Amino acid sequence: MKATSLKLIWVLLLTALVNVSFAGGRYADPPMNLMEVYKFAQQALEAAKAGNKDGALEASIQGRKLAVASFKEKSTMPMQVAAGSLKEAITALDAGKVDGAVPPLEHAIGKMNEEIDYYKKEGKL
Repeated sequence: MKATSLKLIWVLLLTALVNVSFAGGRYADPPMNLMEVYKFAQQALEAAKAGNKDGALEASIQGRKLAVASFKEKSTMPMQVAAGSLKEAITALDAGKVDGAVPPLEHAIGKMNEEIDYYKKEGKL
């Protein structure tokens, strides 16, 4: 009885360790279109802060298209965040709420900045 319980505990412990080792990792290469989506998000943010709804909308749409294409190619967190945040910004801009587009754009840029910094440190960008 004790041997079976001990084996079960070891199996559960090893399973937990294996699951932890797979969680939260990054791909070896940066996501496709990372820099392009980042540039479009920056352009959209600058235009939104300047009150240029059309410029912000156009840059957001272009950035989202690239983020979605990248995410379909290889599922990555920064492209998922970018696509979702840019969609929020597009929705706000379509509703005429230019100020409402600023927070999701800032969020997308912040997440992509983290990834860009990581891949630059790794020498991949």
